[in-house]
Amino acid sequence: MIHIHNGDVALSLAKRSLIPGEHIAYRESLITGPVVPGEDWIETRARALSDGTNAELLRVRTSLLEQEQALDAAAAQGEIVLWFEHDLYCLVHLVYLLQRFRDARVSVVWCPTPIGNNDEHDLELLFESRAAATPAMIELAKKVWRDYSAPDPTAINTWIERDWSDFAFLREGLTLHATRFPSSKNGLGAVEQRALELIAAGTTGFASIFDRINSEVPRLGFGDSVIYDHLRAMAARAVPLITAAGEPPKAIFGITPAGENVLSGEIDDSAINDPDFWLGGAHLTKENLWRWDERERKILPSHSRVS
Repeated sequence: MIHIHNGDVALSLAKRSLIPGEHIAYRESLITGPVVPGEDWIETRARALSDGTNAELLRVRTSLLEQEQALDAAAAQGEIVLWFEHDLYCLVHLVYLLQRFRDARVSVVWCPTPIGNNDEHDLELLFESRAAATPAMIELAKKVWRDYSAPDPTAINTWIERDWSDFAFLREGLTLHATRFPSSKNGLGAVEQRALELIAAGTTGFASIFDRINSEVPRLGFGDSVIYDHLRAMAARAVPLITAAGEPPKAIFGITPAGENVLSGEIDDSAINDPDFWLGGAHLTKENLWRWDERERKILPSHSRVS
């Protein structure tokens, strides 16, 4: 039996418990950078993670290769238990692993609350209540992964139109993903919008901004480095939306006049700052710019009219 945990906090807790089997952490961040399956998968992901964390590329590449080898060997160990939480970060990783292990014996601990908040005894109870991944759940994961990693993200709209009884949190999580696309109102994704609102209201310290964003439900589940990347990007734009001083956790931010105008909807951020970033398999640029329309609750096709 092998257990795959989403990160090191849950891994450390599980290793202290009486749960049998081998425990490993899945160390990725598939909510950042290009997610384009293919022959260059490891190299693409290594560069994305290295650029996002300022870690040495060779070390990141080696870590990913070792992780790939562990995942390839997992099916031979009998039952695979996937431990994940109801947040966007975990959802994307769970979907990836479910479709990857579709021919293996897989069980899931799909937890509505943060697993790291449990003690060892609670974790043992969660293990005993694990459920086998159903064929319906695995089939949904295959289709979601296909659409998440596609160059055109509009197929995501299918997943946010209704609830999916065979896969809890699927609709909520993919709606969160959709809101990360530039809004039709002002060109901001949900993370930038919320951060700018907090800064404008006087929450200027990084730790407080992170805590406020991370605690909101439904949860993004993003780590502090991901939230800081969003803030750093807003400060480094050609027309900055915020100012930044210091480094996490003591970094302090302030809103600029341009940021105030974007927040009010008077200016569109994508009009004054050329976008160049990835969400899943979609590369957003000035020429290919999909939008999230809050009123219609869907991702609008690139070059569609913005209301």
